[in-house]
Amino acid sequence: MGGAVKVYGVAASPFVATVLLCLEEVGADYELLPLDMAAREQRTEPYLSRNPFGKIPALEDRELTIFESRAISRYVLRKYGGTGATDLLRASSLEESAMVDVWMEVEAHQYQPAIANIVRQCVILPFIGGARDQAVVDEYVGKLEKVLDVYEARLSSSPYLAGDFFSLADLVHFGFTYCLVAGTEYATLLESRASVMAWWGRIMTRPAVRKVAPLIHLGLKLSSPA
Repeated sequence: MGGAVKVYGVAASPFVATVLLCLEEVGADYELLPLDMAAREQRTEPYLSRNPFGKIPALEDRELTIFESRAISRYVLRKYGGTGATDLLRASSLEESAMVDVWMEVEAHQYQPAIANIVRQCVILPFIGGARDQAVVDEYVGKLEKVLDVYEARLSSSPYLAGDFFSLADLVHFGFTYCLVAGTEYATLLESRASVMAWWGRIMTRPAVRKVAPLIHLGLKLSSPA
């Protein structure tokens, strides 16, 4: 695998999972190089030379090194994506690519801040020996419910967020949503919204998702089957 793209991180991370999904979607050759997160390897050299903020993932593609999962994902799709099913950026259409951008911004600024705090409290903290703060969970469940109401309205008229096509706007939701559904009691937030649940079901049928989901599941020892 000498010519393979190198991804540094752990597959249990929703951010790393996003990058792996992009690589799987376009059929790119890659190698996942795990870091010892418990030993905080990501905060030491040589990893800091790849990402000076000490976060995962980072990607190396020959002489190029980049970090931040959304930037990595766009790079992967621009370099290795093609047309049709692998054009997850919809670069050939200004209008469609604009809608992809809109819903990626929604995910970054509305969806992720709410769901990530629930997952941290209910999945990540217990995994590392901590205890959840239910008041924090309740606060962010309320915020996520409001966001999901907007998603329900959108997805009631469109099978995917950006339109009638699967795109990076849908894919970036996978990691945290999977952790919520498989690892917490709050899957009902999706299940109670028929259009959101149908959208999630469509995402879960994708071959790339079926390959990456068990890696998150195994890494975090989630309670439900992958």
